Amino acid sequence: MIQDGHHVDSDPEREETVPAAGRILIVDDSEANVVYVSQILQHYGYDYHVARSGAEALRIMSETPPSLVLLDLMMPETSGVGVFKQMKEDPRLRNIPVLIVSGASMITGVDVRTGEQRPNTSYKDEFSLGFGTLVSESLQGLEPDGFIDKPIHPPTLVARIKELLA
Repeated sequence: MIQDGHHVDSDPEREETVPAAGRILIVDDSEANVVYVSQILQHYGYDYHVARSGAEALRIMSETPPSLVLLDLMMPETSGVGVFKQMKEDPRLRNIPVLIVSGASMITGVDVRTGEQRPNTSYKDEFSLGFGTLVSESLQGLEPDGFIDKPIHPPTLVARIKELLA
């Protein structure tokens, strides 16, 4: 089980990819996603911490605020939307960049950024579309710093991280 990542790379060929100081908080309840994202972060030399629930993420952030949060939306107990709302209400956490990393759009058939049904989706049942619309509506006005759809494309994730930590 992945807990924390501290990566030091003395490989001169990868020297350019070593990030600025700071820790990234991965918030996802899926072990497969945590392992995948942590491997990407390790490869590029990022320090990270893992929270497998919204409640755990909020506890970790209250103790040591990260430089960036990679936040899944669909989690049990406190959802990613709930975490994001609480972060925006907390003066210590409100300015931490949040990159939403979620499969909600793919699963529901609704683009959670816009609330619009995605073309060519196989999910056209009322429950999935209704849930996607609910997630989209709950994000309105919160303005995360970015979205990455699952499945994650590593170069896209790393580019967004570099941009947000610059």
